[in-house]
Amino acid sequence: MDTQLKILILEDVEEDAMLIKRVLQKTGIQFVSHRVDTKKEFIKAIDSFQPDIVLSDHALPQFNSSEALKIFKERSSMLPFILVTGAVSEEFAVTCLHQGADDYILKSNLARLPSAILNAINKKKAERERAIANNSLMIQNQELKKLNQELDRFVYSTSHNLRAPLLSVLGLVRLSRQEFQNKTSDELPQYFDMMEKSIIQLDVTLRQIIDYSKNARLEEEPAEINFEDLLNVAFDYMKYINGATAIKQSVKIHDGPAFYSGKMRMGFLLQNLISNSIKYYDASKEKPFVNIEVFKNENDVKIIVEDNGIGISRKYQDHIFDMFYRATERSDGSGLGLYIVKETVDRMGGSIQLNSEKNKGTSVILTIPNARK
Repeated sequence: MDTQLKILILEDVEEDAMLIKRVLQKTGIQFVSHRVDTKKEFIKAIDSFQPDIVLSDHALPQFNSSEALKIFKERSSMLPFILVTGAVSEEFAVTCLHQGADDYILKSNLARLPSAILNAINKKKAERERAIANNSLMIQNQELKKLNQELDRFVYSTSHNLRAPLLSVLGLVRLSRQEFQNKTSDELPQYFDMMEKSIIQLDVTLRQIIDYSKNARLEEEPAEINFEDLLNVAFDYMKYINGATAIKQSVKIHDGPAFYSGKMRMGFLLQNLISNSIKYYDASKEKPFVNIEVFKNENDVKIIVEDNGIGISRKYQDHIFDMFYRATERSDGSGLGLYIVKETVDRMGGSIQLNSEKNKGTSVILTIPNARK
């Protein structure tokens, strides 16, 4: 053995414990040992000594190997336990093995003890590695199952979101052709407006699919984030959305240390949240607004996006981050936006909290860790 073993010896006869240690020393096994002979000492030693293996006599005062084995397995199920005792029946030995003992050695035949220890340790090591591999495989299978389920939903919903505006445009083109041929209607401009709306919907869906793909695969090097620049870009990008000019925009970036993260993902988060505040503003309110506050510290950044828009009913809030979920009849998008926001936040190691009340407004709080090297 290249490393020093920690052997816990459960034995009430000190001379027998000394004999065990001499046998192991002669074979060159490097070890340190600790002997106990009561239940209380045994339990304490498991936690404080943290043995690699237990060698246990069977009969001790008010205590025996069966009870010791049960206690040890409850605390250290992946470590070996070997019974080292006097003469026992074959039936008793088999019972011990069924209970979880890795081997049993008679004190009259201690020559087999070193090889039994090494075999038990190697066996447990293989079992631990197999358990780790199985756990890793189980996690991968769960992730694959989740991806497959999302892919099925993605294919179905995306095909619907792509085909609907395309079919709409196709129908409008046919109507327009008929009107043009008959030259009896002035409705062509209206048809063109409707076509434009369908094409915009199609473009939004395609852009969100691209965002989803980028977020899943792109690796970004952290860079210092200038929130003022990112927010200016986000608001400029949204200025042609219906309602953008009616909403008062307020931005407050509090002083703090430099914050590092992926610029693409951070810009995507801000654009999506601001876009939602604009799309779902409440035109009946006298002063619709979207307020953004940024708080930086050494560990993370907290971003609050608050509006007084139409809000989200509580009964929908458990599903707002689901793929293709729409929480309001006013939604004409793909239902991917908030899903990708949540996926992006998860990839950045952050958290997102949404508080909303119907007809009053919505507040979203992002917490993203500082990726400063």
